[in-house]
Amino acid sequence: MVKTIKYTKLSYLLQSVLVLATMCSLFFVTQHEVSSSGIGLFIRKSIVCAIVIYVVQYIIGCSFFHVRWLTQLFVMVWWYAFSLYKCFYMGVGDIFENEIFIGTYGAAFFIVTQYYCEKFTTSSVFFVLADIVKLLLCSVTFVTLIHYKIYGYPIVYEEMLAVYNTTYNEAVEWITTYVGLSNLLLLLLVGGFLLVILQVIRKKEMYCYPHSNLPRNKFLVIVVMIALAYYPTVTLADTDWVKDYVSAVNYSNDIKNYGEYVSNSIETIQLSSEKKITTNPHTVVMVIGESASRNYMKIYTPDFPYDNTPWLCDCSNNRDFIVFSNAYGCHSLTQQVLENALTEKSQYNEKDFLNSMNIIDVAKKKGYKTYWITNLAGGDGASTFSLVASRADVIYREASEYDDNMLKYLYKINPEENNFIVFHGNGSHASYSARYPDGYTVFHDNSREAEYSNAIRFVDDFLKNVYEYGNNNLNLQAMLYFSDHGENLVTGHGPSDRSFDKVRIPMFIYLGKEFQKNNMDKYESLVANKSTFFTNDMIYNTFLGIINAECNYYDSGEDLSSSHYSHTIDDLYTFGKTVKILKDPFLH
Repeated sequence: MVKTIKYTKLSYLLQSVLVLATMCSLFFVTQHEVSSSGIGLFIRKSIVCAIVIYVVQYIIGCSFFHVRWLTQLFVMVWWYAFSLYKCFYMGVGDIFENEIFIGTYGAAFFIVTQYYCEKFTTSSVFFVLADIVKLLLCSVTFVTLIHYKIYGYPIVYEEMLAVYNTTYNEAVEWITTYVGLSNLLLLLLVGGFLLVILQVIRKKEMYCYPHSNLPRNKFLVIVVMIALAYYPTVTLADTDWVKDYVSAVNYSNDIKNYGEYVSNSIETIQLSSEKKITTNPHTVVMVIGESASRNYMKIYTPDFPYDNTPWLCDCSNNRDFIVFSNAYGCHSLTQQVLENALTEKSQYNEKDFLNSMNIIDVAKKKGYKTYWITNLAGGDGASTFSLVASRADVIYREASEYDDNMLKYLYKINPEENNFIVFHGNGSHASYSARYPDGYTVFHDNSREAEYSNAIRFVDDFLKNVYEYGNNNLNLQAMLYFSDHGENLVTGHGPSDRSFDKVRIPMFIYLGKEFQKNNMDKYESLVANKSTFFTNDMIYNTFLGIINAECNYYDSGEDLSSSHYSHTIDDLYTFGKTVKILKDPFLH
């Protein structure tokens, strides 16, 4: 039976008061130590929202909580439930007023949108589009819920910075590895199913509860729609992971001034000595590993079932190679690590990236021709380490399927010059099976651990090839390898769960005979420190020490090649100075 909507101004007022009471109740249930001024501000904003709800009811001629708005009110209920879930199950300590207002204003917007579509349009396309936008607004929360399901922790800013700076291929590989195509397909099917359900319910509501024939100005309704859309749109940019993503975008835009800063500062570099590590033309190489955890490497874990580091194991018996047993990533995400490892910035000083010198410019000042060779697609993204890379004299961007394709650029290096070469590849980053050719598979059991071990084995071969070519053709006198961060084979390397296998990294330094002869004190310090605890945000100072580039942008306390290295396990941190190395459960 068709029922015509009845309306009264008193019912509008009562339902507006009910909305106000509901918002305030939810706020006080979820709030944590809010000041009296904060409470007063929320109440004032809630009163404004309640007045808006009254105006909406008056314009559409229907009460807010009428049954015909069931699908629209779903938005409000969903966001309210999300705030409660975050508060009581995820343990997030924020005040959830944004979620409350997004839900309330969002529901009001979709009610007015539905009214507009019914009164002023005839095409079903507008109804479908409105329902799609409705699902998209609610789907913002699904990102948080899925992340919490995978990692057991809410999303953090560093992850959004990594997302912004990632490439399309990396994103696809992450989804494939940690979400799974089947789960992604399931989510899409669920979204499609919900869209159909919304359409069915909406059509039934329209049939059973048609609008009254109150005359309404079309322009006025459009203005109200725009006004209602503004608040949840702006508030969404300051809510949950969206807020962190916006901050990541702003930060990435700000750091684009780095090149200008360094260009103005390079002349201020004052070297303590002009002494070179050897008088003969020579080469220094730095290889930045990716997602390599020593927990899953034979050289560090003798009982590990896969012999995935045969070359490095052999090198450990060679006095020219110093394998460090207690190196840690300062973070578990590439950008956060490298903006520290490649510059003065570290967890132990107050410097920021924009005001920090970098290894490339110091090496150039020392007389090296600098090369940056990368296999990361997309030009390294809009990242801090790509800005450091841009300082190199020569940049080779390979962006091929496998890292060994970077080796061909070694043939272009002039052996009659002093060269500093940085390699930055995909290493053993997920998806692991994509990191090595099919014909290179050494471990054949169909497991993630085997795939990861094959990727590590491929890196082991790559390091061997770099060393052998450099040693035979370029008078290689120093080679430094370290991984940016480690890896957890279940959850990857996101920082949310603070798992220490994500920061336990491999590291070695090779020093040639000429280097040892001319710099025995540094060689002996490095050997003495091979079991010393160390975080890779101190790579910058260690590298400067190795190439005798001590200067006014150098700290000997962070240099493993110096007798003045001053850090111990008691004062070292990881995960962006949030967790002490002492907390590493693998040490106990």
